[in-house]
Amino acid sequence: MSDGTTHSTPSGSDRAALLERRLKRERNAREQAEALLREKTQSLYATLQKSQSAQKDLELALWASQESFWNWEAENDIMEFRSFSLHSESVSTWSGTLIELLERVHEDDLDGLQFHWSMALHGNRDRIEFSFRLKLDSDFQWVRLRGRVLKRGKAGEALHIVGTTKDITQQRKAEQSFHLMASAFASSREPMLVLSPDLVITECNDAYIQLIAAPFKEQCIGLDFNQIFIAEKVDKVQLALDKQIRFESKVKTQNGEIKVVDISVALFETYQQTSSYLIATMRDISDRKRNEAKLRQLALHDELTGLSNRNSLRESISGLVQKEQHFILVFIDLDGFKAINDNAGHERGDIELQRVGALLTAIFGPIGEVGRWGGDEFIAVLPNQNVEEIAERSERLISQIEEDAITVKTSELRLSASIGIAEFPEHSDNLESLVQCADAAMYRAKELGKGQAFIYESGLYESMTQQVSMVNDLRRTVENHLLDFYIQGKYDLNGELKGGEVLCRWISGLHGVVSPAVFIPIAEEYKLDSAIGLQALEAACDYISIMESQQGDAIPLSVNISANQMLDPEFPNQAMSICMDNDVSPEFIELELTESVFIRDEKSALRALNTLRDHGFRLSLDDFGSGFSSLSYLRSFQFEVVKVDKSLIQGIHQDSKANALFNGLIAMLKSLQIDVVAEGVELESYLPFMEQADIQLMQGFYFDKPMPYDQFLARHTTEPNR
Repeated sequence: MSDGTTHSTPSGSDRAALLERRLKRERNAREQAEALLREKTQSLYATLQKSQSAQKDLELALWASQESFWNWEAENDIMEFRSFSLHSESVSTWSGTLIELLERVHEDDLDGLQFHWSMALHGNRDRIEFSFRLKLDSDFQWVRLRGRVLKRGKAGEALHIVGTTKDITQQRKAEQSFHLMASAFASSREPMLVLSPDLVITECNDAYIQLIAAPFKEQCIGLDFNQIFIAEKVDKVQLALDKQIRFESKVKTQNGEIKVVDISVALFETYQQTSSYLIATMRDISDRKRNEAKLRQLALHDELTGLSNRNSLRESISGLVQKEQHFILVFIDLDGFKAINDNAGHERGDIELQRVGALLTAIFGPIGEVGRWGGDEFIAVLPNQNVEEIAERSERLISQIEEDAITVKTSELRLSASIGIAEFPEHSDNLESLVQCADAAMYRAKELGKGQAFIYESGLYESMTQQVSMVNDLRRTVENHLLDFYIQGKYDLNGELKGGEVLCRWISGLHGVVSPAVFIPIAEEYKLDSAIGLQALEAACDYISIMESQQGDAIPLSVNISANQMLDPEFPNQAMSICMDNDVSPEFIELELTESVFIRDEKSALRALNTLRDHGFRLSLDDFGSGFSSLSYLRSFQFEVVKVDKSLIQGIHQDSKANALFNGLIAMLKSLQIDVVAEGVELESYLPFMEQADIQLMQGFYFDKPMPYDQFLARHTTEPNR
């Protein structure tokens, strides 16, 4: 049946058009999809590139700040550390369990690290920051660990923690050094201040507050450093050039007292010279200055003869030289005085010196000034005189000196004199060289047979230079305190530093390095040994004071004392005064002397030794075993220490007789309850023999050579045990 509707069937062309439209729609849809895919792909690639760049920037930032990245996950309990470098291909990685990490932590830091880690794992603390020591390779290094919990479990336990670490070893060392310096600054017995570059006081210690009698510290802060002085002030220009200056000045305390101070100001620059500051150290020398003034008044005359002493004579000569006034200098050296002193005794020697002084005064006193230059040397300073007349007076003086004879047992001793005469300005126009000219003329008189007067001739000094230059050079060096004083350590059997010896060294501009074996005998002959001994004692006290201020404690130091000085009745008080001026206890000073002092005058030596012991000094018999070594001296005086001469030590490791002699001597000294120091220990092979003999202290090149104090201190600060 049909419904009456007519249906047309699409023709072939209509079907083709329909198919083409459908394909076109599908092609457009595919192109749109591809375009969208390319856009998304490019966006993802750009994001990836940006992420990789950000990661590289982070790695570079960590490298630049010397930080390392670490990561921990509870799932495997693995700690992973990654250290980055400038090049991405060079990355250092370490991973291990938490237990493996803790095995590398210093035992003193374990509890702290475990506490902080537990707080992060099971507490409510999301941040971790702790410093501890971690063993990397063979040494521990300080490490600062920072981290943050990223993820926690249902029970609040940490599941994922990340963070950074940094090696802070150098920072810790710097902090430790700073704390040590700050402690030393605060506890120093010497007043110290920190100044800004424009000399404003920014910090001071308690010693400075006490010095100026300030009621509280705040009164000192903010003041201009130069304003506290009423005398010489800081020269800013000189300080900028030299970086360090030292001078003496006066300060007025808040209670009105005037104090003389020694000031040292040094410029310091911070790391990379970004800023600078000044450290000022002050030392109250008021007492020393007052004592010097009193001593100067007392020191213008020789105590024995009543004549002017060297200081007074030098002032008189200097005054005449400055005024360019003509004068004659007469240099008198006694001939035969040592024989009288040694054979007739020091008291008779003193009497003879007094007699010569009276003769000098009678002959030269009315026309000038006479004085004792030192020992058995005298000088007359005679203005506006005729040289021929002075030569006649000198001959008369020699005759009068020779008149008295001294009988000692069956011998007759006579005193004489050799005299040198020089004129100013004919022979020299300055003090030092004029004295040298007169000294050279005196030596010429001795060469001609002694007991004569000789007038200086042109060229004589040059011909005598080789003989007298070393004496005069040494004299100038001693007078101007230009000798160097080195330290050689004393060590126990464990190689631990227990003490030291102050040794004199002379580096002459004329003669180079002069051995002590050469210049010490010269010093003793020309009576310079006493001054050298006092300077050595001052150096020892100075070194001890420096050790106490820089390290908090000090080692005892020994000083060699000559026979001349030990027999000087003034020496015990001089030694005590030096210790008091430097705030050093005498128990830190050991005085070493040789047996020659007993040969010279045993009674005076024992008296001096007892006085020194009463003052608190330790006494040591040096070079024991060399020469005669009389045991009676050990019986007549109880030395605290005996130094065994190196001649007894040499060869004990090879010669059984030498070893037996050495051990017998040590056993004898120990039975007398005397401490023993073995000197000349130069070989390691000696050490077992030292241990066998139970030697308390050793000294020698095996441990160290004598060296300047700053090198000695630096060496034993970095290497306390040798």
